[in-house]
Amino acid sequence: MSTQDGAPQLERSGLRFAACFDDIDAAPMHLHECLRRHLKTLEPRSYAVDLVEAVAAADAVELDHRRVFIEPALAQCDRLDDRINRLHRRHRRFDQLMQAIGLFALLLLLLLGLIPL
Repeated sequence: MSTQDGAPQLERSGLRFAACFDDIDAAPMHLHECLRRHLKTLEPRSYAVDLVEAVAAADAVELDHRRVFIEPALAQCDRLDDRINRLHRRHRRFDQLMQAIGLFALLLLLLLGLIPL
């Protein structure tokens, strides 16, 4: 994982996936949230994870982004699409849980406001 201001050089050897995120400060935090259990070293930040898992984690980040480059063989991988879809579903379930907790807390505050002490 690395960040840069300009477009990546696509002929660079070893390049497998590149994405452009609108919020470059939040993107690494979201990626780390998904891969935190695979953290190998903190400085420089590196993860011990297979390529499909790393690309799926980056592509499933719920921030505005677009793929700039993906290795053709990786783009055809069904496992990658399945993993991205599972991560999106997990994000949606977490968001729904947080919405439910917030609604419950709001209702509890309203009920407590109605009960005279």
